[in-house]
Amino acid sequence: MSARRVLLVVPELGRGGAERHAVLTATAVDRDRLAPHVLALRDGPLRADLEAAGVPVTVLGTPSGRAGIAALPRTRDAVRAELDRLDPALVTGYHVAVDLPLRTALRARPTAHLTWKHTYGHVGHRGLRERALERATGAVVTRYGAVCHTQVRYLTDELGIAPHRIDVVPNAVAVPAAPPAPPPPGPPVLLVPAAMRADKGHDVVLRAFRRLLRHHPDARLLLAGDGPCRSAIEDRVRASGTAGSVELLGLRHDVPALLREATCCVLGSWAVECFPYALLEAMAAGRAVVATSVGGIPEMVDDGVTGALVPPHDDVALAAAMRRACDPATAARWGAAGHVRAATRFDLPRWGAAVTELFTRTSERFVRGRTEEGET
Repeated sequence: MSARRVLLVVPELGRGGAERHAVLTATAVDRDRLAPHVLALRDGPLRADLEAAGVPVTVLGTPSGRAGIAALPRTRDAVRAELDRLDPALVTGYHVAVDLPLRTALRARPTAHLTWKHTYGHVGHRGLRERALERATGAVVTRYGAVCHTQVRYLTDELGIAPHRIDVVPNAVAVPAAPPAPPPPGPPVLLVPAAMRADKGHDVVLRAFRRLLRHHPDARLLLAGDGPCRSAIEDRVRASGTAGSVELLGLRHDVPALLREATCCVLGSWAVECFPYALLEAMAAGRAVVATSVGGIPEMVDDGVTGALVPPHDDVALAAAMRRACDPATAARWGAAGHVRAATRFDLPRWGAAVTELFTRTSERFVRGRTEEGET
């Protein structure tokens, strides 16, 4: 039997979590059973990864922002044209930015459709937008994919999605088979790989780091990422007197290299966080993790074994956890345990097999439903 064609629709081919998930899906599923094709509204650096893996890519060139909203009818028509051209057995959407044009296109051309959800709550108007979207267009969705078990309560209680329509497949990353080298000797290096948004909690991390410097005055804090709060973060660093110890690296595409030089990975998020790739990558690289106990992070990090979990907004607890991770023996022990946990629970081959099964079941369930409707 020939492989089923699957169309994966993403807002862009940048390096966000949803886009990363789509690229991993397209490259990790069983290509004997599924034939992935990626449709992106806008181009980006991840296109090279798809092309290197032999995955066909179509880029629409849709504008972003207000211009993108005005272009929604054209985007819908372009998506519908791709559906007609490719005739996929299943289409899957990543991110609310593609849901509206994709779902309105599917109203005129019913196709098995799985929507992935990547968040555990929204800040401000985004939550209202997503709830309205589900009420208006959720009927065209065959199944919903969640990336952690904690997320299910948000999907059911906040978005009104029936539990029986949700499948959970936790995120995964490529994990080296050999145990990674322990952190290099020398002053502690704490890496924060996170977009510079308010919900990522950089302000709490900076307060905690200032406390840490009392015990480790030679410690360094590396902030990898960019976003709307960058200028505010720069102001906080200057005001705290830690400018000599904190580096704002900007948007980086060499996180594995940064992790090799890091003692531990820190994430201070207080909302929206679900199952972040940043922490999975740190565990796969054999690095200890210090993070807030929000969203699906407790499903990923084993407190006291692979890292430390602290309450959100608590810079005192975060500083104490950072101090524990700066101990060389503790950092090495937590990092080694994190690598084992990633290899046994969140490895890419097992994940690719699970996604292949989910896509196959969803497609077959849709066909059975259409057949039963025609017989009644």
